[in-house]
Amino acid sequence: MTRFLLLLLLGFFVVGSGSRAEASDPIVIRFSHVVSEQAPKGVGALRFKELAEARLPGRVQVEVYPSSRKFTDEEVVPALLFGDVELAAPSMVILRGYAPALQVYELPFLFKDVAHIRRFQAGPTGQMLLNSMLPRGIRGLGYWDGGMRVLSANKPLHSPADASGLMFRTESSQIFQRAYDRIGVVTLPLPFRLLADAIRDGLVDGQENSWPNIYTRGIHKLHRYYTPLHHTFLGYMVIANDDFWTRLPADVRPVLEEILAEVTREVNELARQEAETLAQKAASEAEIEVLPLNENELAEWRSAFTPVWREFEPVIGADVIEAAVAAEGAAR
Repeated sequence: MTRFLLLLLLGFFVVGSGSRAEASDPIVIRFSHVVSEQAPKGVGALRFKELAEARLPGRVQVEVYPSSRKFTDEEVVPALLFGDVELAAPSMVILRGYAPALQVYELPFLFKDVAHIRRFQAGPTGQMLLNSMLPRGIRGLGYWDGGMRVLSANKPLHSPADASGLMFRTESSQIFQRAYDRIGVVTLPLPFRLLADAIRDGLVDGQENSWPNIYTRGIHKLHRYYTPLHHTFLGYMVIANDDFWTRLPADVRPVLEEILAEVTREVNELARQEAETLAQKAASEAEIEVLPLNENELAEWRSAFTPVWREFEPVIGADVIEAAVAAEGAAR
């Protein structure tokens, strides 16, 4: 055998062996999120990893990156589109640039409670919104609850007038900004990972978030007063790069979808439980006061915030807002 043929055969075996090795390598799914591993979303990401690797042994490997270790919510969608991660669960506020109608979830006092939101999400409009980013290459796989938002500061906030002149950290939302503008509050959009330091450094006076995020980030040790305004819902959407997801093997994708449906139920039940218990747990660890609002106080906040519905109706779509109202009979 000539030396040329020998080298050619060796090259064939090397290439052939490499192809077989690559074919047997597990599918790596990188899952990035911004909350702690103890928050419901963090628990859900780890549960997805556990079930995926148990039910698809050797076929799937899940790498979870919590607490913005890989990307912030603001960074993760472009990263997903560029293939730097395969799964994420950002706040739906972040997704408005890819589907403006998703801003329906930001409208203050539109949703009465989480049960109202679930009915809307399960209906045709909610499912349409889940799939609304497919033309942009983003596949919505499920809605994860974070809880209704609570206000906190180092002064009692019973009425909008109490908040006037303060600076609040919020998510980067035009709706939130306009609502707070109406009551004289300056908003500072910051990544969630920077919130605790912003409070310690006096950069912000107040913030709004759900109890799971407040507790797991230690915000309850930084602010004294908490107003359960429940004006907006902190919701997440589990998303995937659509090209990656549709190219998954036919015996893998249905299993992962089944796991995600199972984990979604677990995350949402955990979020419901923690919304009920973490306020008491926070109070047992720090000197905080929770300030329930009476009907007159709540009416003041509604009157101040709800005019933004009309302002953003052309962007969101009147039909989307009407479907949300119809899900529970909320009044404009």
